[in-house]
Amino acid sequence: MRKLLKYSFIIFILSIKIYSQNYSVEYSDSIPKKWKYFELNQIEKAIVVDHTLIQVLCGAMTFASVTIVKNNKGEIFRVLDLCNSKKFAPNEDVLLSPEKTPSFNVYFPKKYVVSTNGNKVIQESNYDETISQTTWASIEKNTH
Repeated sequence: MRKLLKYSFIIFILSIKIYSQNYSVEYSDSIPKKWKYFELNQIEKAIVVDHTLIQVLCGAMTFASVTIVKNNKGEIFRVLDLCNSKKFAPNEDVLLSPEKTPSFNVYFPKKYVVSTNGNKVIQESNYDETISQTTWASIEKNTH
């Protein structure tokens, strides 16, 4: 039973690596390399356009949720939030607090859809290629 658990865990970790994108400079062909990073200067209000939750909690590896938002100026950009397991719905008001770019590898979640034959398949987000402006921030629901 212990061996089965051990092998299941190893397979799980390997599958995460396969279906994740790495923020590292080593991966020049990955979509995150095409993103243009900027830093927020202050806390900013925004509305959620789309949100992709992390698939597993942070531990030995670090994950970031990916949220597409629209700010009060009408600018649409991507927000990466480390170890964020909160769910956000489209059109939800949120507050973005600036964060520094991490100096270590971060894995980004993928969206899955169920195909007609019942298998889960990765669905590339339309926003991966169309929205390049990206920032690191923590996201909280705006309760005001």
